[in-house]
Amino acid sequence: MKHGKDFYIDDDVTIKCSDTAVFGDHVAIDKGFYCTTQLEVGDYVHISPYCTVIGGKESSFKMEAFSGLSCGCRIVCCGDDFSSGNLMNPQVPKEHRKIINKPVVMEKFSCLGSNCVVMPGVVIAEGSVVGANSVVTKSTEPWTVYVGAPARPIKKRNKEKAYQSARELGYEL
Repeated sequence: MKHGKDFYIDDDVTIKCSDTAVFGDHVAIDKGFYCTTQLEVGDYVHISPYCTVIGGKESSFKMEAFSGLSCGCRIVCCGDDFSSGNLMNPQVPKEHRKIINKPVVMEKFSCLGSNCVVMPGVVIAEGSVVGANSVVTKSTEPWTVYVGAPARPIKKRNKEKAYQSARELGYEL
């Protein structure tokens, strides 16, 4: 694992692809985080307790600067297409399954509330926030608040305050 300064990781964390994982400065990863994918984490990122990122070593999850996962989030980067009629689960050979494997990205200043679920291929756009217990099946629009299952936009956010605070920390935008 490569990491920058001010890096905290709890003893009860599992990162299956730790040999390729990269973490920036000022990163905290709390108890119970479980990740089976390739992982790239930017600066000033917090991963709260008991979050899960699944998909295996051929899939990836990226969190850019100032993004965050609240407790209990589930990020699905790869999984079976349940509607295909094919067999499902990782114990079944790939030729008998229809697999959806698409990276998930959280852009700068984005955040997921507690117990959110994000599906393969979703981009949580810069500044987007998703309310607790939401299910994100499609990429979000920048600086927008989403809630629900499936998640839907409810209002816009002002990016200037976030940009100003980042600059005050000496972060280059």
